[in-house]
Amino acid sequence: MRQTVRGGGVVTLKYLTSTKNSAGVTYFYLRRNGKKTPLGQGPIDSPEFLARYAEAMGATGGAVKSVKENSLAALCNAFRAGTTYKTKSKGYRAVLDRNLAAITEAYGEAPIAGLKPHHIRADLNKLDPHPANARLKTWRLLCTFANDSNWSPINATDGIKRGALPKSDGHTPWSSQDIADFRARWNIGSVQRLAMELLFWTGARTVDAVRLSPSMVGADGVLTFTQSKTGGKAYVPWTCHLPAWASGFEADRQHLLSCLQAGTFTYLETSSGKVRSEAGLSNLISAATRPGISAHGLRKSRLTAIAEAGGSASAIMSWGGHKSLKEAEDYVSTANRKALLIGTEQKQKSANKSDKSANKHSKKLK
Repeated sequence: MRQTVRGGGVVTLKYLTSTKNSAGVTYFYLRRNGKKTPLGQGPIDSPEFLARYAEAMGATGGAVKSVKENSLAALCNAFRAGTTYKTKSKGYRAVLDRNLAAITEAYGEAPIAGLKPHHIRADLNKLDPHPANARLKTWRLLCTFANDSNWSPINATDGIKRGALPKSDGHTPWSSQDIADFRARWNIGSVQRLAMELLFWTGARTVDAVRLSPSMVGADGVLTFTQSKTGGKAYVPWTCHLPAWASGFEADRQHLLSCLQAGTFTYLETSSGKVRSEAGLSNLISAATRPGISAHGLRKSRLTAIAEAGGSASAIMSWGGHKSLKEAEDYVSTANRKALLIGTEQKQKSANKSDKSANKHSKKLK
């Protein structure tokens, strides 16, 4: 099957096929030389998709477009082959790849020597605040690499500041009613139910949830994994006794354990035994629940539940894998303010305040 991309002309994407799942989401694949390579979702005329298509074509013996010497496209290729790129986490490399593909698509033939700060500002001004700041991080890494490697005598990002972001609480946590409604709709045995219960119990991000496996559960009954985003360790009670403040969580744990199948390589592998993708997991949850909540909202729900149950900031850091105390303290602070209005026992607030005081005291000792 050939599909076309229309812009200033018409480009035919050879060997491109597509399938649509039960939720109506279309996924694309490259079928070439007997190999089927997943390309994810469209739109097929986006820079990100075209970059994935070009990479897959190269891996399967297809033609890869050559780039001009000392051009921005050549710099992007060199950066991908360098140490800085390779030391980033898999999840962050995916973010870099998207931005590098967009930069290459828009400005790839431009010479590095002509790149100036006003060019980068013009590129950022085309984007919304959050994508613009993410793009700026990529530009900074790229320009630092160019300067350090003598591609450019200057760092074109010097003096460019991050844009102001609109105030937002981010992903919406799932309410207890959202959880109950989901459980009523999706029975134990469905992949939707397993995915939700695993995300809800572990508080893991989707990038980490897809690789969680029985091998990560130690003899102490604790699931331990390293987070892709921060490199921090997360410790999730699996079969061990729950701490006293978390005794009310036992029902949630039993829901998850009832969903799990023994003998799998990862808890969320596909029916064909392959590791499920991060995007696939996010789409699965989004298609299975109400609009306005997402897979990441389950993480916020678990961490909020820990704080409201009387868990300390340290407990939130351990379960959620945070490397910074501030974010964990925000959950505790919010829970304490809420407790003033709904009559939560005072000892819960005291425990949380004591934990924060202990952490502040330990900082002074350092």
